[in-house]
Amino acid sequence: MVVDLQWALFWVLFALLGVGGAGWWLGRRTGRAPVAPSADVALRQLVREHHAFVGQLSHELRTPLTALLAHAALARSPTSSPAIRAASLVTLEQEAGRMARLVRDLLELHRLEMGDDLPLIPCNAVMVAEEALASVLGLADEREIELIFEPAAALPRVRAHPDRLKQVWINVLSNALRYSQPQATISVELSATSHGVLCRVADTGPGIAAADLPHVTEPLYRGRTT
Repeated sequence: MVVDLQWALFWVLFALLGVGGAGWWLGRRTGRAPVAPSADVALRQLVREHHAFVGQLSHELRTPLTALLAHAALARSPTSSPAIRAASLVTLEQEAGRMARLVRDLLELHRLEMGDDLPLIPCNAVMVAEEALASVLGLADEREIELIFEPAAALPRVRAHPDRLKQVWINVLSNALRYSQPQATISVELSATSHGVLCRVADTGPGIAAADLPHVTEPLYRGRTT
């Protein structure tokens, strides 16, 4: 557990240093070479977006880092009971996993922003959706929420990256499960359209606030709850 935690922290710091280094390089480029006005505006915008993204990431990492430090202290304290130490180790593992996911998402976003194209292949959307549903079935059972899957018959294959498509479904389903009350129902429907396959995910949760809807595609954006 200690080794896993050390590696998680190492990769978090490594990713942050890499992003910070990119910002330093962009800043040096801004100060060194004269560029055309349009290019200068674009570069300054890129630097602003970089700073905003790092600020968001730092905000997101602050909570798991605080939890890691607090529960590491509890686990090491000679006055902690065995039950408290066991609970702290579980929390340490969960928060380390959360940080690892944040770093993974950061690296994925960076790769996409650099223009790397994902390899797209013909995929069976029903099969990918079933795998995503299986991944969140344990959480659904724990929260006593029913998952309903309703794919239309004879759906065409879609060109997609199966892992990323599965990740999108898992993210949407996880949010639906997290904000739905026990005994609720979450349905996933797949239907054919002239452009491919349409997916609808419906739940009985509170939904996304109107003020947050314009920001749902922003990296690491999280709506405020009241």
